[in-house]
Amino acid sequence: MDLLARAAARLEEPPPDPFAALGYVPTAKQREFHDATEFDLLFGGSAGGGKSRALTAHAIRECVNYPGLRVGAFRRTYGELKESLIAELANLGFAKGLGARWNGTEYELRFPNGSLIMFRYAETVQDATRRQGGQYQLLIFDERTLTPPDVCSFLESRLRSGRRDIPVLGIRSGSNPGGPGHGAVKNRYIKPTNYGNQVVTDVRGRTVRFIPSKLSDNPHVNPEYAMDLLALDGKLRAAFLDGDWDVFAGMMFPELKRERHVVEPMQLPATWRRYNGIDWGFAAPWAVLWAAVDEDGRVWVYRELYQRQVGEAEQARRILAAEADGEHVAARYADDAMWATRGDAKPIAGVYADSGVHLMPAGKGAGSRVNGWQRVRTYLAEAPACPHHRAQGWETCPKLHIFSTVTELYRELSDLPHATKGDPEDADTTADDHSSDSLRYLLANLGAGPEFPILDAVVQPDGGPEILQPLGGFAARPPDDGGDWWNSESDDDGPVPGGTVQVL
Repeated sequence: MDLLARAAARLEEPPPDPFAALGYVPTAKQREFHDATEFDLLFGGSAGGGKSRALTAHAIRECVNYPGLRVGAFRRTYGELKESLIAELANLGFAKGLGARWNGTEYELRFPNGSLIMFRYAETVQDATRRQGGQYQLLIFDERTLTPPDVCSFLESRLRSGRRDIPVLGIRSGSNPGGPGHGAVKNRYIKPTNYGNQVVTDVRGRTVRFIPSKLSDNPHVNPEYAMDLLALDGKLRAAFLDGDWDVFAGMMFPELKRERHVVEPMQLPATWRRYNGIDWGFAAPWAVLWAAVDEDGRVWVYRELYQRQVGEAEQARRILAAEADGEHVAARYADDAMWATRGDAKPIAGVYADSGVHLMPAGKGAGSRVNGWQRVRTYLAEAPACPHHRAQGWETCPKLHIFSTVTELYRELSDLPHATKGDPEDADTTADDHSSDSLRYLLANLGAGPEFPILDAVVQPDGGPEILQPLGGFAARPPDDGGDWWNSESDDDGPVPGGTVQVL
């Protein structure tokens, strides 16, 4: 056969099956994932569902099918990349059967047709901005909930193509419940699709889909690994075995329950004292809460503002506009950063004051964050039922009630994870915590009234002055034989009012 005949024969041959060349046989759920045509797709739920292998094989197949394609494959750190996507790439032979070449220095997989998979880390927005000059036609996020939402959003802005013959294929993500991005993922993929039962279209006109995958969907799982997951308890089992997006490992406030803490709006007595909690933000959300405290010290959160791109003077105006005529707010506790000065600019708290909204610093010193979250937890706990719930037959109810119209606060509290770095008793500061911070400021500053210590009986000295309660050794009754020396107006006669008396 001459050269032209051989070339014509090659053109008539069907394109190679990338999966067969990789030795990869998808499960039924993985096949459903690979066949999906939606622009933005989340695959997963429980651990052991084959997410990382499916993501890696999918990226390879698309590179073979679309010459010149650029794929960005992301995890939070390079260490995590090595343990997941790159480990799966090694299991697939680094796609050598498809002619690909692996560059272990640059963490890049190149194909003969010019396609490229770039394995990258992005833990912060600063990490993500290193990719600002790049462009991708396909984005891969493994364990998406572990990456902060703003990082994912920035990387998605890199989705574009400079050539008409290379299409933008979209986004493919895999994840378990939990992590700083849990709330964002849940609100983007889980709730809108009714937990994977429908495909939706977002505000940009892009189709969004969730394909749940559980341990039982993967017949290749090691039995010992399956037994380890079965042995987990509580939140860990719900997240990693059941793929439960409503209860997840690392959940900050698992005691929060909609049926217990959320009430329908009602008229609150005007005699209850009102308070604000305010968390500053401009690019990030600005969050304001209004709460009333009843006669028994329960807190009723009845209004919220949660907005972006609002200047400080306009923020103050909107706070006043939201309040009813005659509504008096006793104190407004705000983010300490609002008192910071930047050059000659007036502090934000000063701009608020000029607009008629006077603030008090919430106090965010060392240790106060954890103490504040503990105060939130205290108010989430049960106490003797309020009249509203007693009328419904309840014996107890939480000390914190949230109106059903205060949606952002409930969303944040229910999705807020513990910190994975620093103090494990703190919340993850990379998660959505703006309304939660407002609540923390408010509750941490609600006084419980004066408290007087009840001290043990004081041992009285023999022959000395009587030591008095409640101040223990810091106060003593003067002797009866010394006259009214404590009322003396003369230094010659002894101590004078306001002077210092040393008790030996």
